[in-house]
Amino acid sequence: MAPLGGSPRARESVTTNLRISLTILSVGFAIEGAGEAYSLASTGALLPGTSIVFLLSTAVTLLGLLFLFLGRHEWNELHRSRAARTNQIFALSLLGGFIAAAEVAYLAAYPSVGTPIWAEVLFGASLGSLVLGTFVTYAYLVFHLVGDPSKIVLVASAVWALIISAYIGRVLAGDLPTILSAVQDRSLTVERLVAPVDYLASYLFVSYFLLFAAYLDAHMVVARGRPRATSAPASVPQGGSPP
Repeated sequence: MAPLGGSPRARESVTTNLRISLTILSVGFAIEGAGEAYSLASTGALLPGTSIVFLLSTAVTLLGLLFLFLGRHEWNELHRSRAARTNQIFALSLLGGFIAAAEVAYLAAYPSVGTPIWAEVLFGASLGSLVLGTFVTYAYLVFHLVGDPSKIVLVASAVWALIISAYIGRVLAGDLPTILSAVQDRSLTVERLVAPVDYLASYLFVSYFLLFAAYLDAHMVVARGRPRATSAPASVPQGGSPP
């Protein structure tokens, strides 16, 4: 593996920023995984708004993503491009949430439309993609840093998230008429929206723990100052010797 290119100070800046970001996200995965595992064991005891564990894991994850956005200019070109594309993937996953919200707003404003099959399919697919997109984001971010075993772990995390996301989307699709009624009655809450899939979403603890393991590996790679894919080292002048 090639060492980081650039001056020692630049290499140290890149390594430090990567390690901070990886640490923040790893802590978020550990908290989220533990919270989902507890929710599974306690049959959905950690509904949003009822547990500080849910708020803490969300805050830590958002902090990690924010650090990626604000600190990307201090990384070398490869990592900066990777971080920028990661933010694009995450933005696409958020688009699913906006589409679902816009659809609900439209159907609530025009109740004569009802809830046709296409509306249920679109609603479920949009929210399912929202869930899946976050895991694809996390896997893509460090895929270039780790070796083959951790790459397999990252793929497994995304595949498991895909399976659970599909089930979540299916349940929410069938729940669309009830959600629309709650919107029209102005009784819809976050707890009400999440409750039908909260127990099912708890199975995502598997993906979170797999991400945690892969991110620990990425952290150790970066700590050694030897990311597995970096910009090429500076060329050696003709007749000279490597530094």
